Amino acid sequence: MKTNHETCPLCHAKVGAQATQVQGTLYPAYDTKEYRTKTRISRLAIFLGVLTVLICLAINIIVLPEFLWVFYVAVSVFYVLILLSHTILSRSHLGGKIVAQVVSLTILLLVIDLMSGSIQWSVDYVVPFLIVGGILLMSIIILKVRLRWGGYVSFLLLMLALGFLPALFYVAGVATVLWPSIVAALFAMTTFSAIFLFANRAFKTQLGRRFHI
Repeated sequence: MKTNHETCPLCHAKVGAQATQVQGTLYPAYDTKEYRTKTRISRLAIFLGVLTVLICLAINIIVLPEFLWVFYVAVSVFYVLILLSHTILSRSHLGGKIVAQVVSLTILLLVIDLMSGSIQWSVDYVVPFLIVGGILLMSIIILKVRLRWGGYVSFLLLMLALGFLPALFYVAGVATVLWPSIVAALFAMTTFSAIFLFANRAFKTQLGRRFHI
């Protein structure tokens, strides 16, 4: 193509000037040694976790069978394994790691609360604000990555759905304090509304695909 202009209107470079050679970059090298090391650490952690639970179960049955404190150990080991294998060592999506942490922490708190006599501090206060924190963290990450938000849509929708879990606890009679459940549900609804109203067209298209609208 010929033109009478001496410079390009976009990049303002001289037309006809020799373009600089752009060297193609290779994909990052896949470190098989690092992968094998992380896999071995993860498997070792699982083995030690299961072994710890079994030893504690045997001690619990022999020494104090009327109180199964082994559940404290089991749920704690479960959370540590999730934290180590899925959150720290794996290359899973950051959104998936946040959801996994919120869910595993919720299970940990619920079991500890139940085993301690059903004081209900977990379902009344801690779990609602834990979910609010997860939604807030996910929203901040989406605002920061901007053009790379596509992979976070499903995880954000899952977190928003979890925002109504405390309200379900209250309706079912599990939770006894209403206002933290309302805060979590309203925060989830507000976040969804804000993203839907102010997000770009591509984001709305992704939401429409998720909800088939």
